[in-house]
Amino acid sequence: MATTRAVLTPFSAEFPSSNFPGLTTVNARPALAYDAATQEIAYWTLVAPQGLSGALSCVLTYMMASATSGNIEFEVAVEAITDGDATDLDATASFDTVNSSGATAVPGTAGYIDQISVTLTNADAIAAGDLIRISISRDADDATNDTATGDLYLLLAELREA
Repeated sequence: MATTRAVLTPFSAEFPSSNFPGLTTVNARPALAYDAATQEIAYWTLVAPQGLSGALSCVLTYMMASATSGNIEFEVAVEAITDGDATDLDATASFDTVNSSGATAVPGTAGYIDQISVTLTNADAIAAGDLIRISISRDADDATNDTATGDLYLLLAELREA
């Protein structure tokens, strides 16, 4: 059984005018540095892959700059625009409700990678061929679920269909 995938790299990220993660490198690896204290967001625009027909998840590969304890939480949202939709892109965004990873313990050693899979239950009725945007943020303003200090480095995100 084939799996549909789309890879979202730090270099292909798009940023709002404020509160966005810094584009950086960690040992020559590109990364987005999400702050522990400020809610920052990045976007990716792509065409939904052909063959898309099932449930989606977003697998986030990250590492911590310095934290060795505490939790982090990602939020992922989907905006899907189908040809002919009555959505004025000049004036609005139409992201579906945010999907949350929930609190996830960081690796016990800074610099070790971890992967979190976020099920995209709220996927804006995405269909193959749609113009889509994915937003990814660290839920830094959630004092209960995101308690790890220091930057979180997002190395890669991948949309997967099982």
